[in-house]
Amino acid sequence: MGLLQRLFSGKSDLDALRKAVSRQRYADALHMGEELQKCGLNAEEHAEVETLVKQAGDKLAQVNLDEGKYLLKEQQWDRAGEHLELAQQQVFSPELAQEIEQALQNLEMHRNAPLPDPAATSSTSDKCDSAAGISVSEDDLPDFDARFELILAGYPEELVPRYQNKSQEFKEAFVLGHQGEEVEALKRFGNLPAEEQDDLFDFEAGCLIARLGEGPKACNALYSALQQNPTLELATEIMVSVLIGMEEYQKAINFIQEMKAKNQNPAFCHAQLATVYYAQDDADNTLNHAMNAIEGGHADPNIVLMAAMLHEAKEQHHEAEALYRQIPAPAKGCGSGGKNVEQSC
Repeated sequence: MGLLQRLFSGKSDLDALRKAVSRQRYADALHMGEELQKCGLNAEEHAEVETLVKQAGDKLAQVNLDEGKYLLKEQQWDRAGEHLELAQQQVFSPELAQEIEQALQNLEMHRNAPLPDPAATSSTSDKCDSAAGISVSEDDLPDFDARFELILAGYPEELVPRYQNKSQEFKEAFVLGHQGEEVEALKRFGNLPAEEQDDLFDFEAGCLIARLGEGPKACNALYSALQQNPTLELATEIMVSVLIGMEEYQKAINFIQEMKAKNQNPAFCHAQLATVYYAQDDADNTLNHAMNAIEGGHADPNIVLMAAMLHEAKEQHHEAEALYRQIPAPAKGCGSGGKNVEQSC
């Protein structure tokens, strides 16, 4: 096993899992957790992964339960069933599981109910809804705006106003994508008018396509986003991550070098190059670019930690200690590691 693998195996993914949960990206967190549970974790790490996976699962289950209840009231039985079945697959909490089961029973009651008598009074209809356990109170509607803002909390501040000014249709596709419904989200993005299909449109579509495992198509969409907005660093991070996943390391290096040649945030470019060389288990180039990124003002704790651990591996303890002191307390300790840029999606 190579040097970087010994230093970071499993740990960078655990750090990414923590960040995914803290940024309310619960679908990503569940996927990361499933992969991590296949790795050789120690008891402490395994317990933390289990806790984070349960938290992510319950949060995502609650979102799907709320959506399912809303669709029940809208009498959209099939869509309600899809959300409730998803919630049932994601849930860990026994109490929440019982609530989901009740909602599924309500769905079956409505699906199997006879057609209503046209002469029935509205009062009778209200009683039937009450008996089925479905409240029609506005308070039960899922708080879409809150979910939208929670997702945006993980985005760079300068992009937030642009997302907030998007159409309701864009926002709905955006939220669906972050709830793990990539296919439906892409379908809705595809229905948006041409004037909405800007750099953010291509970026979000690229992220969704990447999650569906279609790397080349994802890169095309992300590259289109960057052609429209070369400063969209999130798109660069995801594109680099996708290329790494495809083991297209030289393409990733060439892509970043092109950016660097145009003087597009050199420190950021060095950080991305460090990420690529890390994936190739090239300790010397990783350390070189990580240090260039840090000296250029790129303060990502994961890049700083990467450089510190590599200095330590070379027994350059003075340099390592100086870097460790720069890392915020939550990023230190067992489980911290190299950045997984896929989390930005």
